[in-house]
Amino acid sequence: MSDKTILSVENDLDVREMIVDIVESLGYTCLQAASAREAIETLRKTTVDLILLDIHMPGARGNQFLKFIRGRGTRVPVIVVSGYLQREVVRQVTELEVAAVLSKPIRVKRLAEELEKVFGTET
Repeated sequence: MSDKTILSVENDLDVREMIVDIVESLGYTCLQAASAREAIETLRKTTVDLILLDIHMPGARGNQFLKFIRGRGTRVPVIVVSGYLQREVVRQVTELEVAAVLSKPIRVKRLAEELEKVFGTET
């Protein structure tokens, strides 16, 4: 069991619950937020070790959220997750120092590999 806490920011409840199940099956604690606003509130109250961020959300988009937290000096690693990976979006988030960009549906093995890279651990 890892002592790492991951925040999943995903507006789709079914996808969010699936991500939580996957992350917890890999031995991590997983918090969840349905919007950028909820994620900001969570980050104000809790220290997280990594954020899994959906880019396409209603309201503040994932890249806007990422710009906001980076602008505040938050250097927590972020893995972007999206079902719609347009080249321009990938370029924008890469400029904001993301650890990885994963496409949906999330493959457990690929996510485990990326978490291992970020945390430097064997999962």
